[in-house]
Amino acid sequence: MTLTFFIANVIPSDPVLLRLGPRAKPDEIAFWRHQYGLDLPLPVQYLKYLGGVVQGDLGDSILTNRPILVDLKDYLPGTIELTSVSFLMIILVGVPVGIYASTHFGSIFDRVSDFLASAGMGLPVFWLALIMQLIFYRALSLLPLDSRIDMVLGPPPRITGMFILDSLLASDMPRLLSSLQHIILPAVTLSLASVAGIMRQVRANILDTLKSDYVRTARAKGAPERIVITRHVLRNSFLPVITMSGMLLINLLSGAFIIETIFNWPGIGWYTIRAIVSSDYNAVVSVTLVIAVLCTIINLLVDILYSALDPRIRLT
Repeated sequence: MTLTFFIANVIPSDPVLLRLGPRAKPDEIAFWRHQYGLDLPLPVQYLKYLGGVVQGDLGDSILTNRPILVDLKDYLPGTIELTSVSFLMIILVGVPVGIYASTHFGSIFDRVSDFLASAGMGLPVFWLALIMQLIFYRALSLLPLDSRIDMVLGPPPRITGMFILDSLLASDMPRLLSSLQHIILPAVTLSLASVAGIMRQVRANILDTLKSDYVRTARAKGAPERIVITRHVLRNSFLPVITMSGMLLINLLSGAFIIETIFNWPGIGWYTIRAIVSSDYNAVVSVTLVIAVLCTIINLLVDILYSALDPRIRLT
C-alpha cells in the first residue's frame, strides 16, 4: 500500500485537471485540489489516507465521485464471480484430465492432452480473448461479446452482487441463463492457461507417486488398480496440487484485470484500469490493499487445508 501510494503520486499527472478538462479555470482547479487534499504535502496526504484506512474509510474516488468503499462493494463481486467460475473450470477440467492422462501414460490421449496443455500455457491471454470474441461472437453468434448480463434484462435483485448466485436465489431463470452465457467467454479465456498448468502438475505428481514403494507393495498384495489409485496414489499426489491451486487463484485475480478490460466486465480490474487512466490515486491504492488482503487470506486457507490433509505437518 505504501509503495503503491508513493509511486502513484509521483506520476506527472493531475487528476483534477483530467476531470475538469483543459478549459478549467485556475480557481476551479485550486478549489477541487483542496477538496481532495491534493494541495497538501505528500507525506501529509499519506498519513491522512492511512488514518482513514485504520478507521475503515478509504476516501472518495475522483473517477466516480463516490466513497471508494461503495465502489468496491459494487465492483468486487463481479471479480469474485468471474474468478470463482474460472477456478471451478480449472478443477473440473484440469484435474480429471491430468488423472486420466497419467493413468494412461503413453496413450494417444496422454500425448494429445500434453501437447494441448503446452500450447495453452504459451498463448497470450489478451490474444486469446480477442480470438474467442471473433469466433464465438462475430463468426458464430453463439455467445455475447461483453458485460455481465443482457442490458434489457438488467441485474437481478442484489443479495451478494454476484449475478449467477443472485439469480439462483431469486429463482430467476432468464437472468440466470443470461449471466451464464455472458460469463462463459471471459471465464474460459481466464482459466485456459491454469487448466493446462494444473493438468500437467496432476499428471506429473501421479506418475511420480506410481513409482513409490508403497504403491508397488499394494499391487504386489493383489489390490485392485482402482483401490491403488484412489486410496494410495491420489491423496498423496494432491498435496502439491493444493499449494498450486492457491497460486492459481491468486493468478486469476491478477489476470482478471486484462480479461475484464477486454470483455468490458465491470469488476475490480475494470474499475482499477479506469482509475489508473484518471490518476485516481486513492482508488488505485485501495484496490491494491484489497487484493493484498485477499491474497493473504488465500495463502492462509491453503496452509490450513494442507495441514489438515497431511497429518505429518504441524504448525507451531
